Amino acid sequence: METLTPAERMYKSHLINVSNYQKRNPELMSIKYYKRMAKLKQDPEAYQVFRRKRKECNKKSILKRKEALEAENAEKS
Repeated sequence: METLTPAERMYKSHLINVSNYQKRNPELMSIKYYKRMAKLKQDPEAYQVFRRKRKECNKKSILKRKEALEAENAEKS
């Protein structure tokens, strides 16, 4: 078991607290998301960068799912 420094423990605790807050307040997180997207869409260049990154991420996740499905089918055969 690794020993964490006080700063690392605090950071992990902070991440858990943020996650819990977001789960308890989905309506506030939704409002925050829509505000962020509206601001992002006002800057065409930044929005294009966002779209490009999102497209790449989606491609990767589709490939991962496809590979997992193929591996599962290979095991069954």
